[in-house]
Amino acid sequence: MRERRLVLLAMVASLVTVATAFLKLPTPTGYVHLGDGIIYAAALAFGPSFGAISGALGSTLADLIGGYFIWAPWTFVIKGVAGWIVGKAGHGKPKAAMLLSMGMAGVWTVAAYALGTAVLYSPAAVPAEILGNTVQVGSGLAIGTVLGPVLASISSDGK
Repeated sequence: MRERRLVLLAMVASLVTVATAFLKLPTPTGYVHLGDGIIYAAALAFGPSFGAISGALGSTLADLIGGYFIWAPWTFVIKGVAGWIVGKAGHGKPKAAMLLSMGMAGVWTVAAYALGTAVLYSPAAVPAEILGNTVQVGSGLAIGTVLGPVLASISSDGK
């Protein structure tokens, strides 16, 4: 059973990497991508540790693949915490709690990347970063809402 969970974690982290690195639109300070939806769905389906690890590893790998090396340490922490928030507050809970958990993770993500942008670039770049991350978090919430229950049903089939 542990091997199955480890393989599943590797697969989800890989999906996060692909959805982040290749399903994206460039912005002035980085890019907007679909990876948050995979992180949220995995955290809702499998819990906080799963969300944190797949989010941190998958998103950081995407930054490294894409040449955004300066963002990799920030991303590791930001996406790891976001995945943990969703899993902790939303895993196994009613739909309202799931939505709230993704909203909390979204606020964390937008605020943390705004701070990173201010430190790495300039406070003047923060509004553009906030706009891009808000769009990204919104798409993540939509994807997580639909995909989370699907992943949860798949995981319960194998127990």
